[in-house]
Amino acid sequence: MELFKDVILNISEDKFSADQLVSILLLIADKLPIDTISETARKEGKTPRGIEISNQYRKIKIGKQKFAIPGLKADLFPF
Repeated sequence: MELFKDVILNISEDKFSADQLVSILLLIADKLPIDTISETARKEGKTPRGIEISNQYRKIKIGKQKFAIPGLKADLFPF
C-alpha cells in the first residue's frame, strides 16, 4: 500500500514525464475492463442510458469521452 501511495503522490506532484504518464495510462487501460458507455451497453445488452444511470458501474471522464468500468460501483470519490 505504501508503494501505491508513493506513485499517487508522485503523479500529483508532477514527478513523471508525459511519456511516463502515458505508459501508466496504457498499462491501466489494459488491466481494467474499461469501455465507453455505448460499448459497455452493447457488450451487456443494455441501453447506454441504462449504463449511464446505473450505480453498478464506475463512470469516469477522460478528455471529452465518458467511460464505464463494470464491477466497480459508482461512488462519490472526487476523481
